Amino acid sequence: MKHRSEVDIFNEQWQCYRWLVDNNIMGHQQLMRLATRKLRQHFGHQAVHLLDLGCGDASLAAEMTRELSLTSYTAVDLAESVLAMAKQNMRQPGVDAEFFLSDIFAPLPVNGSYNLIFSSFAIHHGSLTEKQALFSELRNKAEPDTLFVLIDAIRLDHQSRDQYIEKVGEYFRSIPALQSDWQNIVLDHVSQCDFPESIAQLCEIGEQAQWRLLEHQIVKELPDYPAAFMVFQAK
Repeated sequence: MKHRSEVDIFNEQWQCYRWLVDNNIMGHQQLMRLATRKLRQHFGHQAVHLLDLGCGDASLAAEMTRELSLTSYTAVDLAESVLAMAKQNMRQPGVDAEFFLSDIFAPLPVNGSYNLIFSSFAIHHGSLTEKQALFSELRNKAEPDTLFVLIDAIRLDHQSRDQYIEKVGEYFRSIPALQSDWQNIVLDHVSQCDFPESIAQLCEIGEQAQWRLLEHQIVKELPDYPAAFMVFQAK
């Protein structure tokens, strides 16, 4: 039996992730509606300079900014294959786009300042210390009143990480359409990579780094998979 290549493994995991997004398993539809509405209200026709952390294939950023005056787009992701997809999805007239292969919790290889920062289901992969350092670094790259829009998995106030992993594991095992191989991928990822914070903890991290939490909303339709829309503003 031949060993599976890293490309094969990545492709399977990416197809699994896209299935989760396309089937709204983690509340992406509700969260993106909230984000899109907020940005339209806030920016109107103002020029937008966007930093996208953990951009994936940039399909979410493209959707979210479709009716905005996007002028520059800077993307950071750890996977070279998805950055290639992102370059295709964000090839738009009049948009100055840059793409960086990097861990978002390493010193960011980006220059300039931004009036919009966005991250989707990426920051919960870091430790508390890594999140604190990232929020501080982002504040240094933010213009006055920059918005930081975060959609991500969270822990409920009463949950420990172990309780979160158990509850979320039960949720994914309860989805009949999630094929067994993909279910194993998801469960392994959750147990090894998910370190979500509560909204109260994220608010505290933000305050320490001079970000004010303006608003937040948890996806009520998914009580067993807590995910939230959060908007921070640079002080």
